[in-house]
Amino acid sequence: MGFYEFRRQLEYKCELYGSELIIVDRWFPSSKTCSRCGNIKESLSLSERVFNCEHCGFSCDRDLNASLNLAQAVSLLRNANANDRDSLRTG
Repeated sequence: MGFYEFRRQLEYKCELYGSELIIVDRWFPSSKTCSRCGNIKESLSLSERVFNCEHCGFSCDRDLNASLNLAQAVSLLRNANANDRDSLRTG
């Protein structure tokens, strides 16, 4: 199954069960952003499995850091008013 079909099915199931599907912009730098201080790295290679922030010294698994950033983005989108949502979300 491709991503389009996966997303289509997610949208269908959310509508069916009364859930909200929140889409974060595909270019949101979730892996490059420090989940503690918000500093964004200029580059981060795929081989780097541990995120280390040079700004605040925070260190954790790269995927955990990205998931924390996505959770924060979803929280912001949920709390944003309708006008703000259009500028934060694509889809």
